[in-house]
Amino acid sequence: MLLLALDAVPYRVAVEAVARGAFAGWAPPAALVAPFPSLTHPGFAALFEPFGVEPSWGYEVRYYDRASNEIVGGSPITYRDQVPPWSRLFDAPHRGVVAKVSNYVSAPMAARAEVDEIVDHVMASEHDVVIAYLGATDGFMHLYDDESLVAFLVDLDHRLADLRRRHESVRGRPLRLVLFSDHGCGRARVHYTGSLRPVLRDAGLRPVDRLDGPRDVVAHTFGIVNYSALFLQDPALAATAARAMTALASIDLAAYATSAESVEVLADHGSARVRWRTTDAGRQFAYDDDGGDVLELGTARARLAADDLLGSDGFAHEDAWLRETVFGAYPDPLRRLADALTGDRVRSRATVLLSLGPGWSWGWRSAFAGGIVRGGRLKGTHGGLDRESTLGFFLVDDVTAGAEPVVRADTALAPYADIVCADRSRRKAG
Repeated sequence: MLLLALDAVPYRVAVEAVARGAFAGWAPPAALVAPFPSLTHPGFAALFEPFGVEPSWGYEVRYYDRASNEIVGGSPITYRDQVPPWSRLFDAPHRGVVAKVSNYVSAPMAARAEVDEIVDHVMASEHDVVIAYLGATDGFMHLYDDESLVAFLVDLDHRLADLRRRHESVRGRPLRLVLFSDHGCGRARVHYTGSLRPVLRDAGLRPVDRLDGPRDVVAHTFGIVNYSALFLQDPALAATAARAMTALASIDLAAYATSAESVEVLADHGSARVRWRTTDAGRQFAYDDDGGDVLELGTARARLAADDLLGSDGFAHEDAWLRETVFGAYPDPLRRLADALTGDRVRSRATVLLSLGPGWSWGWRSAFAGGIVRGGRLKGTHGGLDRESTLGFFLVDDVTAGAEPVVRADTALAPYADIVCADRSRRKAG
């Protein structure tokens, strides 16, 4: 079996590739709902949860670490040694920072090299499961348009079909294929939001790189992303920081936990509260807004009520909310906000999480430099709560597999947990 992860390939691109004839005979592509923030590190931490992977250290390769009270990671010198827990599951390819940079210089060339390495590894492997990662697809999304990535997926389908034929001829058994992405990606041109520090200072907070004083806040973001994370010394100031952020045109939403079972969500036009409770049948969520409907769930809530799926107390099952919101402005927002701000998928969890509007980025070093290199054509952000950033894809080569049309990242690979864990156990024993 080959589990092949593709970085930042949106659901819409996979659907278009299938419409062009790719992956014929496979189950239809499912929309994969990434966790929030919709980034690689939380994404793979969720995807590989069924395999027992440890939480991600931070939101990205360079992150603020609460334990050491400093910003760590992301150094070109130590890049290959900074292997996050989920990355240890990947068999191929094994590439360093130079190869990663090539993803954003010539994504097609880098992608072909990665596919070649993955094919060679599968053909040489004696193991039952190979887990591989195609990172260059992220470069396609940031440098080119959807059409380029659609064409790549069509070509990838041909390469995989050839790999299956070769594998069965040499190994005498069929090769099962599962393809998926860690999150989606937008299409808008990248705009730099500017520094958040002046706004935080105006709110009476002190932007710093380590938390020492009661009004200290670390505001660190890395990459071409439309999210941001604020780490506060005093959680009681979360509302102050979040409210200050919503004054910026680039900030769509700001959210922070108010208890172990509630999250406050702010926008420039209103606020809402997400509440949840755990039952024997799973979690139930309620959405209370002040009339501004900041998560745009009014229609979904009305449909749930009409179908008798919304209790008189405003609670509905998490799966009912998922079905009603997956293709809305913010897919599955109640569960994703709850997990992001009170869960343990990311070890160094932020106090306040920000979702920026499409095309806005605070990871200015990457965005600014990339914009110059590409003549100002850098495009596509992810990280936010929005639909384009959130929806990846999930494809299985068995049309009889009965794949769901929508899957959450943390359950998508659960059907393969037994075979993956058994394969890993045999490797350790051998």
